[in-house]
Amino acid sequence: MPKKMFSFITYLLTLGLGIFLIWLSVKDLKPEDIEKMKYAVSKANYWLLIPILFMGFLSHWSRAIRWKHLMEPLGLKPSSSNTFFAVMIGYLANLAFPRLGEVLKCTILAKYEKVPADKLIGTIIAERAFDLLCLLIIFFITFLVQIDFAFELLAGLSKKNHTETINNNSLITLVIIVSLVFLVFIFRHKIASSSFFLKIREIAKNILSGIMSFKRMSNKKGFILHTFIIWAMYFGMIMLGFQSISETSSLGVNASFSVLSFGSVGMIVTPGGLGAYTGLVEKIVSLYGIEKAICVAISWIIWLVPTIIIIIGGVISLILLPFYNKKKYAE
Repeated sequence: MPKKMFSFITYLLTLGLGIFLIWLSVKDLKPEDIEKMKYAVSKANYWLLIPILFMGFLSHWSRAIRWKHLMEPLGLKPSSSNTFFAVMIGYLANLAFPRLGEVLKCTILAKYEKVPADKLIGTIIAERAFDLLCLLIIFFITFLVQIDFAFELLAGLSKKNHTETINNNSLITLVIIVSLVFLVFIFRHKIASSSFFLKIREIAKNILSGIMSFKRMSNKKGFILHTFIIWAMYFGMIMLGFQSISETSSLGVNASFSVLSFGSVGMIVTPGGLGAYTGLVEKIVSLYGIEKAICVAISWIIWLVPTIIIIIGGVISLILLPFYNKKKYAE
């Protein structure tokens, strides 16, 4: 099968999955649930959109500057504006065709900054490696800040008393670790040659490559600062999203970390996270005692606002990009 045909079929399947997940999320809603959703949205604090929009654009600007730091060891110094335009257009393209945006932003920057596109591809791999590393750290923090709650969910003991859950945690953990070590030892040769293991090894190799590129950077502090800003803004947008409606205003750091970590996985599954992100957020929020109608409402609010930011920023970047560079070369 031709590669383009395979990519197109994959896109249709992931898009179909997103639509199916949306249907799965709303199919059991009763008329009273829909009314609750409408009421919650109508009473939302829309003034919070201002700081959320600011955080969204700041995260994308920091991503552009961080990308520039990755290019420095290669001797590439594109302008911050063109880098930002490329990032926003790339995100816009990803809403329609996942991974197209990564290629497109390299193509745009190569065209307007006269830099080799093949070198830029390497920086994208390094950037994704760092993002994966950050996501793993966030997963760890998510588990750490609510370890008792996580054990209750994993053990299926959420309805039992807290003391019983804590007493069983050590035994459960020990059994899982011993079982995993035993299985890995028995099937170590098959595991080493499996496609899954090879994929994991490739991911680890990319992470190592990203770390090595970090060692060659002249402005390591700047790279770390902008990495922190990116994820801090993501976290802040979720926190403010919870504050936007009264029914979820009690949710705080723990729930925000859960949505940030698990929700990020949903953004990868379908184009723009359609259906997958909202479905995951809905399930996560429900674990904190929020009723289904409100879970659906807040999941769409948290997904829709960043998506609107990408659409607005991407379209504006498409318009400004040629004008900015025409003026730049004229000068």
